[in-house]
Amino acid sequence: MRLPRAGVAERNPDPAASMALLEQVLDPPVGPGYQSAAAAREEEGLPPSSGYSTALMFVTSLVLGTLVTVSAVTLRAPDPVAAETRAQLISRIEAAQQAGDETSERVDELRAQILELEQAQVRSAQGPAAEGGIAAASLQVGAQAVRGPGVVVVLQDALPGDSGSPGEPQNPERVNARDIQLVVNGLWSAGAEAVSVNEHRLTSTSAIRFAGEAIIVDFRGLAPPYEIRAIGDPERLAQETSTGMTGAYLAEVRNQLGIRAEVTTQEEITIGPAERLTTRVGRVPDEATGQDR
Repeated sequence: MRLPRAGVAERNPDPAASMALLEQVLDPPVGPGYQSAAAAREEEGLPPSSGYSTALMFVTSLVLGTLVTVSAVTLRAPDPVAAETRAQLISRIEAAQQAGDETSERVDELRAQILELEQAQVRSAQGPAAEGGIAAASLQVGAQAVRGPGVVVVLQDALPGDSGSPGEPQNPERVNARDIQLVVNGLWSAGAEAVSVNEHRLTSTSAIRFAGEAIIVDFRGLAPPYEIRAIGDPERLAQETSTGMTGAYLAEVRNQLGIRAEVTTQEEITIGPAERLTTRVGRVPDEATGQDR
């Protein structure tokens, strides 16, 4: 038998045995109990895993998947109470809109009847020549529809990237109440006989205001694009909106802010009567005394 040298330890014939501790540190088992159970099963000639844990994991995954699916379907299912409430609100809004349209039509019919009665009364009292005065007054106060040539000015908000300094992300510029006011005043100064904004007839008592970012005309909110119609001399109106003060303003907001403006001349434009009319009763002075009666 071969004896080892004195003072020299016997070398382990298996070099990999020294790496066992390092392997356990770098690749530890899931748990000591699992490793012991697997070793016991191997000693009995059975496979390391009984398949119970795999089956358990499969069943757990299946249950979790089913719960997630059921939850998603339940959350996406419409709420019957909310759906019924929404349907009721939609029905009430549609009914209110229909009632408003019917009332507006009735108002137009009554206005036409009142105009006929006034003309008949004036004709019987002062003669046929007085009818022209009533028609002219109705036109001035916006009590009747007007049809004739004119221009249409359409203002639209700036597109993303068309406003602000280059390289600075900013929100697109929007048309405001002052823009519409300046265009409308320019059309009036150019001799427009009737003006409307988004089908709302403007009168001497109309107001164009703003509430936050919303534009309001006679207490009615407007939505873009903003269409301004004006009836009058097409050449004068087109000149004002192209080369006049109004045209210069539109060109400035287009170049500086990106707000788009389109002006077209039309041979026939229809502007309906005003929805809100303010009637003021005046007093006629007595010819004899000079005092109001």
